[in-house]
Amino acid sequence: MLDATRLRTPCLFDKIVSADEAATLIIDGMNVGVSGFTPSGYPKKTTLALAKAIKAGKKCRINIWSGASVGPEIEETLAEVGGISGRMPYYAASNKTLSRQINTGSVTYIDQHLSHFAQQIDYGFYGDVDVAIVEAAAINADGSIVLGSGVGNTPMLVKPAKKLSLRSTHLSR
Repeated sequence: MLDATRLRTPCLFDKIVSADEAATLIIDGMNVGVSGFTPSGYPKKTTLALAKAIKAGKKCRINIWSGASVGPEIEETLAEVGGISGRMPYYAASNKTLSRQINTGSVTYIDQHLSHFAQQIDYGFYGDVDVAIVEAAAINADGSIVLGSGVGNTPMLVKPAKKLSLRSTHLSR
């Protein structure tokens, strides 16, 4: 059931899809921005659904951009199915599969300082943000997003994104 106190724009009710449907919007080669700053406020369901689809045969390797390290539901789960092509600006070294892939060169990694990364995204230095997957606490009537605890670079990932996937247990079906 939708929580109308959190999704305050009724016209968006028709745009809500499952995590599996959202994962179909992510295709091979995309630059995907994810919210989160350390394992706080990062989306989990869409990336888990994408990993499941890749495991089932979907050809998809993406570049993951974030505000800092994120949890295993993004980095490790996608790395385990070969779904990561590149990672910026920082990753959790505790994610063993991703660490191994970076060290062997099968995943491109740029250790970019967080304070520079958002501005460089804004200037388009790394290309487009094709999809931003964001954990949100609410969406206001004017369409503005109320972010959860993991803000980080999220505003600069959302601003230029061609598509936006918002995830929250309060906004999901």
